[in-house]
Amino acid sequence: MGLFRELALSQISELYTYGNFSLSILGVPFVFLMLWTNLAYVSWEWTNNFLGTEYFHSKSFDQHLPLIFMTMILAAFFFEALLSQFQLIQWKTDTMPTLWGNTPVLAPFSYGFTAVVFLSGFKYLWNQPQQSWPVVAVKLISIQPMVVLIIMGLLFLTNLLIILAYVTGQS
Repeated sequence: MGLFRELALSQISELYTYGNFSLSILGVPFVFLMLWTNLAYVSWEWTNNFLGTEYFHSKSFDQHLPLIFMTMILAAFFFEALLSQFQLIQWKTDTMPTLWGNTPVLAPFSYGFTAVVFLSGFKYLWNQPQQSWPVVAVKLISIQPMVVLIIMGLLFLTNLLIILAYVTGQS
């Protein structure tokens, strides 16, 4: 998932470029390939521990998804500040308000949407009757382009809302 997401955001939409990373695959730093899924796992486990229930055994929509979303947004604030401080990512956005180091306001939402969409898809596949792990893995890999498109659509809508709120606040 990390590879598809990074290729879509950095090379196709060209929202940012990378600083000096030693290890990279297809131009994407290795740390980003594992970062999104690992942070989603951490937010999933923190939410499970906080609520005392397992996300995969919960109803279709309950407190898990909003908590996962908020956990990822908070993680994004810390991680994006680190990346901006050491110039590991250079953002190419000029039109929207920024937080620090030219990091757009939209960046933390990207983390939240990534985790929610990925874990929702994973939960859907997990609840399918009696599937072997190779079948689930192939299905997860095959839906990743669709997951990235959904995330990009959610980011587009959030961007529009932020711009509208910013423009209305200016007038």
